Amino acid sequence: MNKTAIAKTLLTIRPGLNDYANMLGERARTHALCSYHTPDYTKRIMDKIIDLNVKQQTICNLSAQLNQVIHKLPEATQMVIHHYYRLYETATNIATLAQKLGVAERTFYRHLDRATTFIANHLNSLGINFFTWQDLLHEHRWIKETFTHQCQLNPLQTNLHQMELNH
Repeated sequence: MNKTAIAKTLLTIRPGLNDYANMLGERARTHALCSYHTPDYTKRIMDKIIDLNVKQQTICNLSAQLNQVIHKLPEATQMVIHHYYRLYETATNIATLAQKLGVAERTFYRHLDRATTFIANHLNSLGINFFTWQDLLHEHRWIKETFTHQCQLNPLQTNLHQMELNH
């Protein structure tokens, strides 16, 4: 399993995790209101509410774990991560962004590489491994699409990922 692609995916989706968790909670509340009006479908609706609540908790836990790992990084690296992923800067703006942060462009990229490796290793130690990742991708399509995109950005890593999926 490509830990780096997982870390990059999680950093990319991090800004939207709380919004996504809130949306899942709202959907659960909507289903709860619907069950009041349709007693014949109560069991099916209750199963859906439970499923949505489990998904919401999974996303909240994932967000908390990711934030916990990021806060272990040096402040300068956190700033690079924040600006690169949270503001979703494009590669053409890296020089400007590095200058804004007061670091050389090469230093900016070093911060990104080290942070990605650090985050990948810590997430793995927290239990985000092949099996938990596959469950997450299965349950949350938008995360899977982001992960696929990250693998496409790194074609050599994609082949490794594909080989590991086949085992």
